Amino acid sequence: MGSRGGREIETERLVMRPPSSADLKDWAQIIFADPNVMRFGPQRDMTPRERAEGALTGYSHLWEDREAAGWVVSDKTTGRFIGHCEIQHDLGEPELGFALGKRYWGRGIATEVVRAAIRFGFEIVNLDRIRAVVNPDNIAAGKVLANTGFTAEKEAMRDDIKVVVYSIARADFTPDNSFYKVSPPNDVD
Repeated sequence: MGSRGGREIETERLVMRPPSSADLKDWAQIIFADPNVMRFGPQRDMTPRERAEGALTGYSHLWEDREAAGWVVSDKTTGRFIGHCEIQHDLGEPELGFALGKRYWGRGIATEVVRAAIRFGFEIVNLDRIRAVVNPDNIAAGKVLANTGFTAEKEAMRDDIKVVVYSIARADFTPDNSFYKVSPPNDVD
């Protein structure tokens, strides 16, 4: 990989790292098998394990293609799987996505993850703008985005579902003073 290959982010409570096959069981159970977590996500005719395998493959390609990044999120102290986060180019623009296991909701973890991911996007990947697309009924995700500096731009349709498009520009982003550390590139070239 090149200059951004497989970079890990450490925050105050979390480790965000490129996924491995060792994550598949937890990823399938904690994210894709939980209807509460998947309520607002895209619906697919796949098993939770197949979805986790697809996510692993997709995240691996993000790092290989240097399009952006995809991480699994774990508790820094216990190492427990919490969820995932990615910035990928979708429809030609960098787009943020994230999901956490239900037991981790309401603790500020999503805000910590999103803040770290957008900082990585602006400071490491050198993006000018990041967007996020959210189901308007997903009030919690909308609050996380607002708390991290995103602005609701417009309503749109995606896969025949009404969504709200949020965005943040590099010029509008100011990192806070929370702990944030990015590992050196994991080059294998």
